Amino acid sequence: MQAFIERIGIPAFIQVIIELWNLVFMIIMILSIIVSMSKTDYDSESQKLYLPFSKEIIIFFFIIFMYNYFDVMCTIMIGERSRYGFFVRQAAEFGYFAVGSAQMIFFLRLVKKNIADKIGSVKLRIVTSCVEHLQIVCLFFLCLTPLTGALYYFDQLNNYHRGPFYILWYFVMLISFVYIFMVFILFRKNVDPFFGKITLASSIAPLLAFLFSFLFTDISFNNMSVSITALIIFLLYEQNKTAISVNNAHELEKSKQELQENKIKLLVAQIQPHFIYNSIMALQSKCTDDPELYEGISSFGKYLRANLTAMSENTLIPFKDELKHIKAYLQLEKLNFGDKLRVEYDIEIDDFMVPAFCVEPLVENAVRYGISTYTDGGLVKISVFDEPDYIMIEVWDDGSGGNKLTDVQKDRKSIGIENVRLRLKAMDKGELSITQDEKGTSAVIKLKPLEAV
Repeated sequence: MQAFIERIGIPAFIQVIIELWNLVFMIIMILSIIVSMSKTDYDSESQKLYLPFSKEIIIFFFIIFMYNYFDVMCTIMIGERSRYGFFVRQAAEFGYFAVGSAQMIFFLRLVKKNIADKIGSVKLRIVTSCVEHLQIVCLFFLCLTPLTGALYYFDQLNNYHRGPFYILWYFVMLISFVYIFMVFILFRKNVDPFFGKITLASSIAPLLAFLFSFLFTDISFNNMSVSITALIIFLLYEQNKTAISVNNAHELEKSKQELQENKIKLLVAQIQPHFIYNSIMALQSKCTDDPELYEGISSFGKYLRANLTAMSENTLIPFKDELKHIKAYLQLEKLNFGDKLRVEYDIEIDDFMVPAFCVEPLVENAVRYGISTYTDGGLVKISVFDEPDYIMIEVWDDGSGGNKLTDVQKDRKSIGIENVRLRLKAMDKGELSITQDEKGTSAVIKLKPLEAV
């Protein structure tokens, strides 16, 4: 190791260590993007999350990886006078120049595709192609270099020297970077914001590096710049991925809510409310001799009317109306359960507005999965409290008051619970929480301060 350090020098040794770490980071970043591309969207395994420019960035990172790899091979062969050393140094240097031109050609084609073609500018496409063909000229001189030393040559100590046509390659690369930067400046309003950031990062850092490398030949500023550029692009990619994921989550939730509302509207549209109400009233008029049946049909009519009205509305209603709806529903359930269903009300305040149809589903859930699962029935308690920062509505059930949960309660699924959450969130009026223990289940809505009736 000591002989190796003495042969290449301490600065070159430090550069090799840094670039080896850069290679490791490039592999990690490439694998990270590949994993991101393979991830599926939230609820559908068949629907993949689309992350723009992922494939292009992977190809770009691979080119940068090879660029750094060839530079490492060139550096570790400094001063190696064996036949093997000469061969590896010349092959690595050739690969270094070739990959540098390939990197530029690849990015110019991205500019042509994502800027010139997108805005429909034939002139910009032609100019970009001309700059791209300058790289072809450089590759031609590169092919002549092993025989003529056009771009570079090695002395007897296997040390690198710039050839007579190196200045051509240098200025072509410099012009290319300046061109990409100018295209971004002139057409930044027409460019995809994410691609615009990539373009800016891929032109400024290498442009500065080329200026420094012309003055300081002992330090590989080019490789430092591409490594920094790769890191910046990766951070931009992760930032863009996060933004897309969050936006997709919002769109997915919005789509679910719209789908549910459309289903409800379709259901309501298919029902003829007036016919149903008139039929119920006709049946009710025939049951005057049976008070219990008469009251049951009356409660059902109120319940049905409130349900259809609430499902078709997406506005606030007085809590008093929601409470009437709840009482109509519980009156119907009492016909089924009789004394097994006990109901308590602790209403501290009722002169406020609530999103339509946000409390009744909690009561229905308490009866169906809390009370009906026990032979002896149980208690449903509806409480409303006026807290300093919010209004709290609690629907609590104890089942039979046993000290163990039934299998049905353990597997308890909500009736309309998710719809209640969506309504509260969509209207930005509060939040719903469900807690469960051996004594029962509590569903609590914390409403933001709402306007009074």
